[in-house]
Amino acid sequence: MIRELAYGIAGLVLLAYAVDFLLGLGDDPQEPPRVRPKVPLIGHVLGVMRAGPTYYSQTSNATDAEIYTLGVFNYKIYVSASSRLLPIIQKHSKTLSFRPFLQIVARKHGDATDETYKIFGGTLADDLSHSVKMSLAPGPHLDELNLRMGKRVLVDIDALLNANTDRGQQTYLLEWARHAVIQASSCAVYGEKHPFLDPEVEKAYWKWQTYLTAHLTGMDILGKGYALREKVFKAYIKYCTAFPDDGSHLAREHQRVLREAGISDLDNAKQASIFTIAAFSNSAPTLYWTIWETFSRPELLTEVRQELQAQAVSGSKELGFILDVAAVKSKCPLLLSIFQETQRTRHVNPSFRKVMTDTLLDNKYLLKAGEYLQMPGNVIHTNPGIWGRTASEFDPYRFVPKRGLERDAPPTGPFVAWGAPPYLCPARQFATTEILIVAALLAIRADLRPANGVWEKAPALNFSDLSTLSNPKKDVQMDVSVRGEWAGKWTLKMGESNSRLSLASG
Repeated sequence: MIRELAYGIAGLVLLAYAVDFLLGLGDDPQEPPRVRPKVPLIGHVLGVMRAGPTYYSQTSNATDAEIYTLGVFNYKIYVSASSRLLPIIQKHSKTLSFRPFLQIVARKHGDATDETYKIFGGTLADDLSHSVKMSLAPGPHLDELNLRMGKRVLVDIDALLNANTDRGQQTYLLEWARHAVIQASSCAVYGEKHPFLDPEVEKAYWKWQTYLTAHLTGMDILGKGYALREKVFKAYIKYCTAFPDDGSHLAREHQRVLREAGISDLDNAKQASIFTIAAFSNSAPTLYWTIWETFSRPELLTEVRQELQAQAVSGSKELGFILDVAAVKSKCPLLLSIFQETQRTRHVNPSFRKVMTDTLLDNKYLLKAGEYLQMPGNVIHTNPGIWGRTASEFDPYRFVPKRGLERDAPPTGPFVAWGAPPYLCPARQFATTEILIVAALLAIRADLRPANGVWEKAPALNFSDLSTLSNPKKDVQMDVSVRGEWAGKWTLKMGESNSRLSLASG
């Protein structure tokens, strides 16, 4: 019996290798070369399940090819590990498109009806993208968002610091960062009566995010994630049914474009709820790690404080303090550099494209219609050929503008934390401003340290989330105290967004 079982298993293994080999024989000679898994047919799936997006670092290290193929049964994923190919891929944006994924998200996460799903397959994605870009471009609409976001940030930081007393308290950093982001961004976009005022809706939202992968694959068998999503849906349906007067231009335009495309009121509200996935779920871990990288380095924190005091802070305990947000954005290059280096070193999720028609890339790489293309950011961001011999290290000064011949100017083209052109995140100016405000206020006003007294050097990461920066597996409890000389009333001087933040992505 044991012998027969062993023979059967050996036969299945040999069959799997044979099938994997035969599938490879069907590749066109011009297609990128295959990187074969140790386990045939499903090895790459197992690798992603085990290592998350960092698996692409392993496969990229296994070949010298700048673009290669991963086979999963009869499907192919082309992986571009080269920054050289990015502008070439950009030129083929019509045949290498992100749009089909928006249609999938509308169905899988937004519960789109068949009619809505069909509409998303047309020009709606382009119309919606244009509307969002215009609403988030520097100008009066972005100024409005920044002003309301900033006011809410002050509320949550004052609450964290115990209403301006010097009595310390404890908080879990990721939990607080998530709350600060969801409240500030929601106030900005939806107004003071936004859908996440109810703590239960906020809690449901963050739990729902842990089911996003399961919903894409249809693996939420018990329906727990769908129940959480339904709670968020109901909050948005209630909000959209009585749209408040202080809803932003961005929120109004999003509703208008969907309505004029023929989307029903019910689906319009549901689609509005998934509009926040990219904003909240990406900004929260980025804020978390920006705070972590800054406060875990005492000497660096001192430099950040000195920069802020010299360039962006005015006032006194008696009269109150003012943080000049325009100065933070334009005159505090170290803080901005820390933020961007955090993105560079901790960015994990790849950019996706679907191959719409057979495409010859760079006149030598054939990408077949119906297959998929991925551009893993962590592979590009740790390439020594781009970033130098310190590519794998955290250099807080990497993006500080070049001073004389002290350091090389950082490259801008291969920075893909906000996506790859022409599909750059339209909210990058708003999100960066939000994170810089929070980081600046905490740096000046507070002392943060882990309750156990130790900043862990390499915290374990949760690769199951779909966020661009991985969340920590375990939240960290922090001791928080007010810096006495900076205790007092704080306000923000926002200014106008006449120019863009100088981001490496453009």
